[in-house]
Amino acid sequence: MIRAALLVLACLVAVPAFAEEPSKEDRAEIDACLALAADKAKKAPPPKDELEEAPGAEARLAAAVEKAGHDRSSCIGALAKTCIQKEGNTSNAALNECYSREAVVWDFRLNASYRAALAKMDKDAADNLRKTQRAWIAWRDATCRQPEVVFKGTMAGPMQAWCMMDLTARQAFWMAGWVE
Repeated sequence: MIRAALLVLACLVAVPAFAEEPSKEDRAEIDACLALAADKAKKAPPPKDELEEAPGAEARLAAAVEKAGHDRSSCIGALAKTCIQKEGNTSNAALNECYSREAVVWDFRLNASYRAALAKMDKDAADNLRKTQRAWIAWRDATCRQPEVVFKGTMAGPMQAWCMMDLTARQAFWMAGWVE
């Protein structure tokens, strides 16, 4: 009984309270990383497409490394890393808190882009975007619950929190594409 209660508590701590609004400092940390990536992207040579890039795994990895310095997805984890370093430890509680704090920022950005995208779209496109977003939320929640189901222990909490942060950030980028 106690184990079940602790598991439920660990799950609640791991899942960000996305209804929260992130602090200005947390938003600024992510904004600064994204601005730096955008600035570097402006200065970088245009990326090679599939026909220009050399074939093979080595060439693909080299191109990915070259792109990472100005790819906005490289900013996923920036706030969490700073938070973890400030905490000075990697306890489950610290990891849960730091990943969840960053997830709240990405969710804030995702919701802002979602509202902006809906405002730009005609009825059919907006209806489909709503359906897509609802399906994505269900998929994200089920995907991020997998560590709890598999491991049934305390290590599942940080894995779940990281998953929520990572998938929410990637969806925020995808949604922003419908606004840009």
